[in-house]
Formats: sequence, structure tokens, C-alpha cells
Amino acid sequence: MLKKNTGVAQKIEKSLTIFVEAIELSSDLEVIGTAIPSKEEVFVIRDYSKTEGIEGAYIEVSIDEIVRKVTDSDKAQEFVAVLQNDRAPIVLNGVTRIVGYYSRVNNWNKSKVGELRDRAKGSYGLTGQNPLFQNDRLDMIDSL
Repeated sequence: MLKKNTGVAQKIEKSLTIFVEAIELSSDLEVIGTAIPSKEEVFVIRDYSKTEGIEGAYIEVSIDEIVRKVTDSDKAQEFVAVLQNDRAPIVLNGVTRIVGYYSRVNNWNKSKVGELRDRAKGSYGLTGQNPLFQNDRLDMIDSL
């Protein structure tokens, strides 16, 4: 029983060490300490790129979440990027909603892709303006 708990403790310590090292590499973040605002313990991190105020300059990160997600330095860097809101936007390609259900378009035949392109060309708004990112959307459909 003791060996099993020792292995868990080593995993927790490793994850937290990797996370703290990743925070220390950042020029804008600093670990201030730990706190227990509710039932779980958290790291309190100061973000110097933000001023104190409505947005807040302090971030609380659950230690449990760090242990679950940080397994190596790459994962720690991704975690820090999320904290700093410094990451590429997530783009979902290849799914469309037609007639009330979602469908992947990567296995559609040419005629179905043509129908999707015709629908994407339509201007359904009252302003007559193209939707935001319309050209990117049409380029993605053309690549199918």
C-alpha cells in the first residue's frame, strides 16, 4: 500500500514541478502561493500583463487539474499558453449543419460538396453583407 501511495505522490510532485517551472519561464506569470477558496486547493498565479481591476490579475488553477493535465513540459507550456490566452484559435473544419443535424463533409461526393458551396454563397442576412470569414469558408469548401 505504501509503494502505491508513494508512486501517486511522485506523480503529483512531478506534475506540479513541471508546471511551476513552465510558469517561471513566462515573463508575465508568477506563482504567488496556494489557497483553498472552496473544497479544493489551488495555485494562485499573478498575471502581470493585466492590471488589477474588473478582468483581474490573479488566476486560480486547481492543483487537481494540473496533476491531470500536465504530464511533461510540452503539456505544461500548452497549459501556460491557455492561462495567458496566447494560443491559436480553435477552428472546426469539415462539419456542417443541414436540415437539423450535424454531418462531416470530408467523405461527401462532388455533388454534395457543390450543394454545400451553393448554400454557402447565399446571403441570408438583412444587411446584404457577406458573413464574417465567408472567403475562408468558401476556400475550405473548395478544398474538399
